[in-house]
Amino acid sequence: MKSLVHPLITKGVFRLNINRVIALFFLANITLPAQQNTHFCWPIDSPFTITANYGELRPNHFHAGLDFSTNGLVNLPVYAAEEGYLSRIRVSATGYGKCVYITHPGGRVTVYAHLNSFSLKLDREIKKEQYTQQKNEIDFIPIANTVLVRKNEIIGLSGNSGGSTGPHLHFEVREEVRDMPVNPMAYYDVHDQTAPHIEHIAFYDLADTTSPQFISSYKVKKNTLDSFFLDGDKITLDHAIIGFAFSGFDQTALKGNSNGIYSAELYLNGRLIYSHAMDDIPFSEGRYVNEFSETKGKIKFQKCFLPTLYPEHLYKSMFDKGRILLPDTGFQSLQLVLRDESGNRSALNFNVRTRKFNFYRSPSFKGHNLVNCSEPTTVRENGLELFTPANTLYNSVSVILENTLIKNNKIAILPPYVNLNSAATIGFQVPLKFKAWASKLVLKNSSSVTNSLIRNDSVFFMIKNFDSYELLIDSIPPSVKSKQGSLKNMKQGVSNAIAFHVTDKLSGIGKYDLYLNEKWVVAEYDAKSDQIIYYYEDDTPQGLLRFRLEVEDKAGNRTTFNDSKSR
Repeated sequence: MKSLVHPLITKGVFRLNINRVIALFFLANITLPAQQNTHFCWPIDSPFTITANYGELRPNHFHAGLDFSTNGLVNLPVYAAEEGYLSRIRVSATGYGKCVYITHPGGRVTVYAHLNSFSLKLDREIKKEQYTQQKNEIDFIPIANTVLVRKNEIIGLSGNSGGSTGPHLHFEVREEVRDMPVNPMAYYDVHDQTAPHIEHIAFYDLADTTSPQFISSYKVKKNTLDSFFLDGDKITLDHAIIGFAFSGFDQTALKGNSNGIYSAELYLNGRLIYSHAMDDIPFSEGRYVNEFSETKGKIKFQKCFLPTLYPEHLYKSMFDKGRILLPDTGFQSLQLVLRDESGNRSALNFNVRTRKFNFYRSPSFKGHNLVNCSEPTTVRENGLELFTPANTLYNSVSVILENTLIKNNKIAILPPYVNLNSAATIGFQVPLKFKAWASKLVLKNSSSVTNSLIRNDSVFFMIKNFDSYELLIDSIPPSVKSKQGSLKNMKQGVSNAIAFHVTDKLSGIGKYDLYLNEKWVVAEYDAKSDQIIYYYEDDTPQGLLRFRLEVEDKAGNRTTFNDSKSR
């Protein structure tokens, strides 16, 4: 079945600096001349504004690639960085949205995410598979070397699909065998003469090794382009076992976008005691960002000390896990050095001392049960069962399980500040008042809703935070409304799609199927706008169209909505 790739016309700057209609390039698969860079060509047209770099600190993950600005526009041409073959293509309402994977000679894979549409060649492949499986959201892996792609070939148009918070291109380079995202800056020559900027430093009390306690922070001032200083140059603390942290940003040009720091080194009395560099961070270690950094007020600090368990490949040099043990009340010199991928360097030198000594102490939180971070652990308390696989926590910690389900439908796993690398499981016997609704139970905290897994008379939930949770019943099906009018192709001024407004109050949209004149058709769910959209295809009939939309939430509640539209 042929399909209309939408929309085909937009404004943009082309590599030949010729103002042409994108559709002509798009339909003809024109190959444009390559940029003169290290290995890969740029995946989007100049000025190549990088709005987020590799390793940037994000909620629950390190940024796995580069984000390129599209100046708030969609439908800019996206180019294959090197010749290769289509190895994967995904369509999802969340995450990377519409996404293309190209495998290249030499064992590298490039990834292009949040696209608005695919090139006709790629679109034919994904549509064929969607109709074969009758699935809208799909993760398709074609046979290797069957769909070939040329260097600089247009593979799609940029967009805002999936979990994107605004129009841009997300671009990654991965190692094929390990599916490891690597730093794309190794494949490009970037004219960068701007050194990283140091904004603040901070100290932590590490006497309780399982729970670092924030002590204080200090504003850093700039001396020259690459030199920074503190007022007074001397810091006195009331703690002798300390950890150091900093905040800062990097720019590829003066007044450019503020991006993350590539590498950091910490020296104590001239000795390197800590260093890290943002290279080769596996997806499995993404949540380590919550342990690696911490936000205090509006400042996000990067810690230069380590927990019990940590991803070793992130760190280049280490002494005593970066902990600083002040030996006496005299001043000790500290130097922080930050670098970017181009070798630009910034430095801050200062002195620190303690006025009194403290020693390692037992954990401040007195839990009833120890969870060993290195071993699988099961804790049973107050009718609750908590299971944590090995390497789920970064530090061993004592926990308390609170159960007030009978009183107020709540449970709690304490302490709440513990960071998890992967999911733990909490389970309990279904209370009598919830028995009739066991299959509809969800567990909710301030940031997430988790669906249940039922085993005999018990219910289990996968959680990624120690926190307070409320047990709720999700028995209300999704709401579906007809969206008035049709979506317009703004260039052509004609109707090219219709949309339905879809919402769910608790567990969220899980599955949807659209039927046109009783025949299943491909539709797209945009979670950000709560819309399910059907784009007219080449064989969409004229006249009165009868639609049936079936929507199911993640708790299994279903809504069927019927509507008719004239075309």
